[in-house]
Amino acid sequence: VVAELDGSDPAAVAHAAKKAAKARWSGFARDVFNRYQAVINPHIWNEQVDDVIEFYAAWHPCSPQTYQADRAALMRLLTARKRCRDFLPAKGRAGVPKSSLDGLRESALRPPHEWPERSRRRLRLQKGEQLDVVGLVKRTWQPEGGNPSYPSVARIAADPWIRLLQSKQVDLNPLIAACHTLGRDVVHEFDASGPRGHPQYAAFPFEGTVLFRSRHGDLCAEAEIEAGDPAFAQLVSALDSLSRAAKGKGLPGEPNPYLGVLVADGDRMGAALSKLTSPDAHRAFSRALAGFAMRAREIVHRHYGVLVYSGGDDVLAFVPADRCLACARELHDAFGGALAQWSTDESPLTLSVGLAIAHFMEPLEDLLCYGREAEKHAKSAHLEDSEGGRNGLAVHVHKRGGGPVTVRMNWNAKSDPSDYLQQLVAWIAAQSVPGRVPYDLYTLAKVYDSWPPESAGEAIKSDALRVLQKKQPLGDSRMRDIQGLIEGAITDSKSLRRLADELLVARAIGAMSGPAAGGDSP
Repeated sequence: VVAELDGSDPAAVAHAAKKAAKARWSGFARDVFNRYQAVINPHIWNEQVDDVIEFYAAWHPCSPQTYQADRAALMRLLTARKRCRDFLPAKGRAGVPKSSLDGLRESALRPPHEWPERSRRRLRLQKGEQLDVVGLVKRTWQPEGGNPSYPSVARIAADPWIRLLQSKQVDLNPLIAACHTLGRDVVHEFDASGPRGHPQYAAFPFEGTVLFRSRHGDLCAEAEIEAGDPAFAQLVSALDSLSRAAKGKGLPGEPNPYLGVLVADGDRMGAALSKLTSPDAHRAFSRALAGFAMRAREIVHRHYGVLVYSGGDDVLAFVPADRCLACARELHDAFGGALAQWSTDESPLTLSVGLAIAHFMEPLEDLLCYGREAEKHAKSAHLEDSEGGRNGLAVHVHKRGGGPVTVRMNWNAKSDPSDYLQQLVAWIAAQSVPGRVPYDLYTLAKVYDSWPPESAGEAIKSDALRVLQKKQPLGDSRMRDIQGLIEGAITDSKSLRRLADELLVARAIGAMSGPAAGGDSP
């Protein structure tokens, strides 16, 4: 927060801001403690609850004539203050398990044998899982009288399948009735309306785990019910009927378990801020950023995703695999439009977007790490990138076996990387390009790795075309289009490998999101 004070004591304002932040956090924590105190160790809770908010403040005199220099001095002071960290004494306890989420703090839960009956169901704890104060508050807090705020990653991964069923008029009502019969303690239902709701999931506003048979055992264990429970048997029967109806209409019998993690960050924001010459100009810039943040939520929802946060030029969201490319493009364009007034040819304000596509059962910290790695890749310089990095789109596909497949391209007026990849997705999903082509091109690229670039160009291009001529697609052939890509873009093993990676990424996205999507992708 950057604030302009008129005659107020900055130390007093900073103290009041810190007090307000802590009071807001304490309100969340108090609500959770009152609801779950039967399972909470109050001694550990009290040790941790006041040690959550980190607060730093700095201030500097400001003059309208020297705003740029004053703001720069203020930022240097704040950076120096942050580096003077407060190293408080450790409050660890021997023999107490650590939080399962990050391993930093001790668990604030009592031993499980002291819990009241059905407490594990309410907390959605797996066997052996532990939560500290932060983890417990984030897991359980909700608005007064409201449902849990966020759909699960399983529900987001399943959304392409749900929409496919809707498009073919497959009846979801028996499964919805079975979820209601089990009750919200077993199958979480989230709000699909209201200002905090998720209307994009109104067709099936429930925990997505019920749609994946492989997760039913864990669901029963977490909810502390037997697999033979009549209400759960009704759910299984309804899901079986739904799967048969889907297969009868040529659709997969269950959803694909992959989703997209979208991480975006503005480029050259520090340089733009340093050029602002007055508080009014800074406020106008901040209003534009706030407007983009509001639009980001609308855009993510429109693409059937869930926004985790949008703070100015930072965006984190979970998006279904079939909508992540289009969502990335719309966010990029919206950001550029919102800040067009401050963007110049020499220093354009753009949005770099990283997309990581991974299995919903991966640990959440790994999913976030995958997304941040993709965002870092999107900002990096690439080949003959005239912008020296930034304004990029990077897509990383993480399968449960083997290393990730990654591609990175620039957004620019000449080409749209999201449209380009989506076109490849459409070709491969329609079986217009044989599934083995990317693997064969990748193998061929390895053969030419040791060739000098000046002598490899025509040879590798001829060999790549020969590989294509041996393939016969099952659908309408797009081989001529692929040949055009090779003739126009392939000059050495690196460029051929890049095309192979693009085709592999497109193949994975198509398998995870198209009409043939279901089960684990190939």
